[in-house]
Amino acid sequence: MRKESIGGIIVDEQLTFVRIFNLPDEPDWGGSALEEFCFYGQTVNFISENMDSSGKANLSVTLHHDESESFQKAVDAIAELHEDISVQVIEHVCLLTVYGPHFKERCGLAATFFRALGIRGINILSISTSISSISAIIEEKHLNDATSALRDVFDVP
Repeated sequence: MRKESIGGIIVDEQLTFVRIFNLPDEPDWGGSALEEFCFYGQTVNFISENMDSSGKANLSVTLHHDESESFQKAVDAIAELHEDISVQVIEHVCLLTVYGPHFKERCGLAATFFRALGIRGINILSISTSISSISAIIEEKHLNDATSALRDVFDVP
């Protein structure tokens, strides 16, 4: 099997994954939620938003969790933005990214990435892509196996 060439693999460890459910699907709710993290000094390094089957927006982010009160204050402030909002915090995750160039011109790279992890039994918690990268949030305990799986299917410099 021929391996697809990629630019490399980036790993960001020791992250906290925050899922914010039931945001109204209206302008600026996502911005309002993200602004709370910024206000409390928390830097977000992954963002994914989607709409669920009931028409509510769901926002997923990762950030480096410090044990300070500011993290919890940000989460509490987000939960108070609207009565229906619920927040789930998942510790010990990492962001695993493969990068291009020219991913938009190459068929099947995302499928290869996701299948490589799936075959190893690694569940993907969230996905984000761009024209030059594919990123997934996974549990940190699977990092070594996930990195090995990606090296098995991609030609990594």
